Amino acid sequence: MTSSVFRLPGILMLLASIVVVFAPIAEAGKSRGDVYLLRGFGDVFSRGLDEIGIKLNRSGIDAQVIGHSQWQTALKTIVANRNRYGKRPVVLIGHSLGANAAIRIARGLKREKIRVSYMVTFAATDPSPVPSNVRKATNYYFAKDGWGEPLRRGYGFRGRLRNIDFSKDKKVGHFNIDEQPKLHRQVIANTHRHLRYRGS
Repeated sequence: MTSSVFRLPGILMLLASIVVVFAPIAEAGKSRGDVYLLRGFGDVFSRGLDEIGIKLNRSGIDAQVIGHSQWQTALKTIVANRNRYGKRPVVLIGHSLGANAAIRIARGLKREKIRVSYMVTFAATDPSPVPSNVRKATNYYFAKDGWGEPLRRGYGFRGRLRNIDFSKDKKVGHFNIDEQPKLHRQVIANTHRHLRYRGS
C-alpha cells in the first residue's frame, strides 16, 4: 500500500512533464500565424510591446515578445514554421533597435520568398529600406525634436507604407511611443485583421 502511494505522484509528475514538453509544439500548429514583437536596447525599455503582447495573447493570438538581438532566431523559427505548417501570415512589431531588427527579419524572409503581412515600427533608429515582400508597413516616427526615423521603400516595394509623425505631440517621445493606448488598439486590431488571411 505504501509503495503504491509513493508511486502515484511519480507517475503524475512524469505525465505532467510530457505535457509540458509537447504543449508548445501542439500550440504552434494551432497558431494562426507568426507574430513577433522585438524590444529595443537591453530589454530595459519597450515595455509597451510587453503590454501589446499580453493583450494579443489574451485575445487568442500566440504572440512572442523577444529582444532585438534574437531576430535571427525568430527568422529561423518563422522559416521552420513555413516548412512545417505551410503558408501562414507573418506580423512583425518592433520598437527602437527592435524596429530595425524587424526590418532585418523581413529582409531575411524575402530571401526565403516569404511575405510579411503586417509590420509596425516604433521610432526606428537606423532602418533599412522596407523590402518588397512586406505587404503593409506602418511606422511611427519623429520628423523633428525626437529620435525615430521615417521608413523608405526598398527596390520593388509595392505594398502600403505609412510614416506617421509624432513630433508635434510633446507628451510622446522615443521612450514611450510604444506605450500609447490608441496605438495599441490600432496595432491589435490590424494584427487580427491580417491574421484572418493566409500568408503567401
